[in-house]
Amino acid sequence: MTLREAGFRGEIALEEPLAGHTTWRVGGPAEILATPRDREDVLLAVRWAAASGLPWRVLGNGSNLLVQDAGVRGLVLHLRKVLDAVEVDGGRLRAGAGVLLPVLANLAARRGLAGLEFGAGIPGTLGGAIVMNAGWHEWEIGPSVEEVTWLSPEGRPETLGNADCAFRYRGSMFRDRGGIVLGATLRLTPEEPRVLVERLQRFAESRKANQPTELPSCGSVFLKPPGDFAGRLIEQAGLKGYRVGDVEVSRKHANFFVNLGQARASDVLALVEHVEGVVLDRFGVRLTREFEAW
Repeated sequence: MTLREAGFRGEIALEEPLAGHTTWRVGGPAEILATPRDREDVLLAVRWAAASGLPWRVLGNGSNLLVQDAGVRGLVLHLRKVLDAVEVDGGRLRAGAGVLLPVLANLAARRGLAGLEFGAGIPGTLGGAIVMNAGWHEWEIGPSVEEVTWLSPEGRPETLGNADCAFRYRGSMFRDRGGIVLGATLRLTPEEPRVLVERLQRFAESRKANQPTELPSCGSVFLKPPGDFAGRLIEQAGLKGYRVGDVEVSRKHANFFVNLGQARASDVLALVEHVEGVVLDRFGVRLTREFEAW
């Protein structure tokens, strides 16, 4: 039985190239790329994949992701802008996992709710932000999360409180166990909308000034090592501008590797491995990759 025959109502594409669905603009095809129409479609697709013996993965906005040149076998569920409803209830935001984090940050600021301004320049969905405990400098999304609605890898919907999510630096229980974040309730702090909008704009302008937002990248390539910064180490190693194929260590921020136009995943991995080796040899620091590789 095909996914369509099983009752899936959303869009289905076979052997769809994923490069156009990731912020790095790199990657081979998905065997089945399915964009659900709603939550019921998500549940149906996961159960169909399990019954069919197919592996499945979740794709949001495609940031922090490297898809191999050979692509992905099985089912890829594309959730960007699908589960994207937002409801404001006093100091709480209830939002679906597919809403883009900058959209949510702007909405919260206009409604006079503080806590998400750092998300103005993070090109991911709420679901991805929760999985990764996305953040910028000292701000993270984890402290604002009251509860998360999650579909376990076994296909069982659950509601988890903040403590159950096990948020940590760029990680959570969801990153460890997989499944699908379907939505979340965020508890925010009331503040003057004008002040929040100005703060949000400052965050966005700072990112634009200090990061290569004009070129495709995955965001930060490496996590912050204890007591230091990956970008500083890479720059001190003389690697700014170092290039493999069409992927380059950004001349603006060394922890961003940018696609100059025709980069391949193999180029990205070769550059990542080279940088890791040089930093280890020069400083004795073993860098940890922040992006996920499929």
